[in-house]
Amino acid sequence: MLRSHLLLASFCVIGIAVGCGDDDGTGGSGGGGGGTPSGPGLQPPERPEGASPGDGTGMVFGTSHIYIGTKTRAGQESPDAWKDFGYDLDGQITAQDFSNHCKPNGSAAPNNVFPDGTDGIDNAFGRVLLPIIKTAAATSVSDLEAELNGAIAEGSFNVMLNLTDLGDGANYNPVKALLLAGKEGVGNTWKAAPEFLTNPADPTSAKVKFDNSYVVENVWVSGDKGTVELNIAIAGFDLALNIESALITMEMDSAHGGATKGVISGVLDTEDLILQLKDVLGAVDESFCEGSAVDSILNQIRQASDIMKDGSQDPSAICDGISIGIGFDATVVTLDGVGMPAEEQPPPCTEGTGGGGGAGGGT
Repeated sequence: MLRSHLLLASFCVIGIAVGCGDDDGTGGSGGGGGGTPSGPGLQPPERPEGASPGDGTGMVFGTSHIYIGTKTRAGQESPDAWKDFGYDLDGQITAQDFSNHCKPNGSAAPNNVFPDGTDGIDNAFGRVLLPIIKTAAATSVSDLEAELNGAIAEGSFNVMLNLTDLGDGANYNPVKALLLAGKEGVGNTWKAAPEFLTNPADPTSAKVKFDNSYVVENVWVSGDKGTVELNIAIAGFDLALNIESALITMEMDSAHGGATKGVISGVLDTEDLILQLKDVLGAVDESFCEGSAVDSILNQIRQASDIMKDGSQDPSAICDGISIGIGFDATVVTLDGVGMPAEEQPPPCTEGTGGGGGAGGGT
């Protein structure tokens, strides 16, 4: 049975301020009428003015549920569920006027790709790619989201945020935070994946740190845009989703014992994703390593491009990024040491490998 595991790999903070301005570019691919797109739409809450730095002993949160966009947060299947996951990344609310957008990629129809979700949310992954993934996996998996969250329940993976100096207050600026990958979970106790630690013997030595994150009215915000790598294991091969220009937020309860309405929002580099998908398809069937069949499949992925890979819009350029929004809930967990390292797997489509051997000519 196909198993889709999301495993947090890395988040490299690059110090870009949260929030987008309105983009007043002109020209481009053009769509239906409707005037200049408005914006910006949904954004993370701003930093609290006058708030003190973190003053507590900290708390570790681990994902208890992940929403990929096939269901609403209430658990209802809906083709429009994706519309509520993510943020407005390009600073404009797009419905019918695509004049400020980059040009469609792969001969895509603008009306199929560019319209936003709720309040300008950019999530072409949910709008375009999820239906393709659901169709491809239909013979093996009837419920993608349930399959994914079953992995959390069985302790296979988790995404953990260690807010190291979080206290009892509702507002802090800044709060120091660490991003960790959890594995070998038993109940609410998890081990840290060693691949994402600077010291594989120390579960608090995260390679990724959010020294500039903050809390405003109990909402934690990562504070800077960066690159999140999420791995989806398909047919035994990891598909790395490198989410660039990413933001992470979650709404903690007043006691800081759990969080809801979590969001990971950003952009996938289209060509990087296609290279990754080619290897995944090759892991399923070596005939997919090359040829017209795989080229057709990958062009469908290319057609999902709705944004530039840096999260902006450029009407003079072809779109080279795919926006993505994922939701999550979290609960307080216990961090208990470091787990075993994962086994590396060679790419199935490496040149010179695979295929049947010819007649030998050696001695």
